[in-house]
Amino acid sequence: MRQAQATLQKAESLDGYELACSSCPINSKARTFCQYIAWQDQSLAAAATAAVPAPAAAKDVTVVILSPSAEGGMPHTRQPNVICLPAYFPEDRLAETMRHELVHIDQRKNPEAWKQKLAVHGWTPASREEIPQEWRSRVRINPDTHIAQFWKWAGRYIPLPLFEREDKPVLREISVRWWDTIDQRLHSQPPTSFTQKYGSLSASAAEHPYELYAYHNR
Repeated sequence: MRQAQATLQKAESLDGYELACSSCPINSKARTFCQYIAWQDQSLAAAATAAVPAPAAAKDVTVVILSPSAEGGMPHTRQPNVICLPAYFPEDRLAETMRHELVHIDQRKNPEAWKQKLAVHGWTPASREEIPQEWRSRVRINPDTHIAQFWKWAGRYIPLPLFEREDKPVLREISVRWWDTIDQRLHSQPPTSFTQKYGSLSASAAEHPYELYAYHNR
C-alpha cells in the first residue's frame, strides 16, 4: 500500500489532477464522499496486469488499486503510466477495461502523435478561453483527459461534459453539451457532422476525443 500511495503522489506532482478537482467548487462537491487513496489490498493489480490481451503492452504500466469510492468507482489513468482501478472491480471486466485504459496511457505517452491523428479526423485543441466561465465551471474534470482538456470538432464545436445538477453534482451524472464557438451558443445535441461520422454515442464516449477513441479503438 505504501508503494502504491507513493505512486499516486508522484502522479499528482506531474499532472495536478487532485489539486484541480479540489480547486473547482462543483468538482470538489461531487467528490465529497470519494476517498482518493490507495487500497490496503493491492492483489487485484496483478490480476489486472495478467488480463491484458497483449501482455507486452502492460510491461511499462503500473496498476494501483484505490478505495472503492475513488473517482466514483471509475477506472482511470494518471501520469505518466499509471492505471487506477477501484477495489472489488469485477475480474470479468478486467481485460476490456485494461484495453481501454492502455489507450489512455498511449495518449499520455504520445500526445503529439494523437494530436496529428485527431487532426486527420477533424479535431483540434481548444483553449479554455474559448468557453464561457459559466459553462467551464460546470465541466466534470476527467483524469484521462485532464492533460488536454478541451478539443474542437470541425473547427467549431467543443464538447463539454456538464454535471446535470449544480446543487447536487454526481460524478456519473453528466450530459454532453456542445459549445458553438462561432454562434456563441450551447447546444444540447451533437452537430450533424459529428453524428454522421460517429453515430450515436454514450455521454462517456462523446465527452472528449480521447474517450471516443479509447472506447472504440478506431
